Amino acid sequence: MMQLKSRTLVDAMREEDIPEVQAIERQIFPTPWPRNAYYRELHHNRSAYYLVLRRDEEIVGYAGLWKMSDEAHITTVGVRANQQGKGYGHALMAALIQRAYQLGSRWLTLEVRPSNDVAVRLYEKFGFKVIGRRRGYYTDNNEDAIVMWSDSIQAPGFKKRFNEILQALEIEGLDSSTPQ
Repeated sequence: MMQLKSRTLVDAMREEDIPEVQAIERQIFPTPWPRNAYYRELHHNRSAYYLVLRRDEEIVGYAGLWKMSDEAHITTVGVRANQQGKGYGHALMAALIQRAYQLGSRWLTLEVRPSNDVAVRLYEKFGFKVIGRRRGYYTDNNEDAIVMWSDSIQAPGFKKRFNEILQALEIEGLDSSTPQ
């Protein structure tokens, strides 16, 4: 558990969080995950890690990753529509990257819609680079997915950038430096 400024904390997602997470998904994504997908992820996928960001007991965002070999694959990041632009996406990404370090990952990867400029810029700020496309990846409109990868999260340059982001976020209770 980590604290972000006042009254906001990042915590592991629990089964009882799923309805609120799904409500956020319906606000921000054209094809939200079904309830049973989150249930399976939380209870049956040992490679999965999901978290929520709570502010005054309300979930304002959520995120998840899968540990696959030496990479951490970010599966989802979402922030309530009326809470976007307040740094919550940065906090969620920082929490996922901290988890990737804890899991011994060397790389981070994800897919994102090319039309989601805000998310693409967020990922670029964390050092992700476009490495390819998955044609017709999104089933609601056949939109391609941009495939993004980080440099090695063990590399000095990545660690330096990540430490700078952590310092700017002023996250209380989160280790404010990356592993050596």
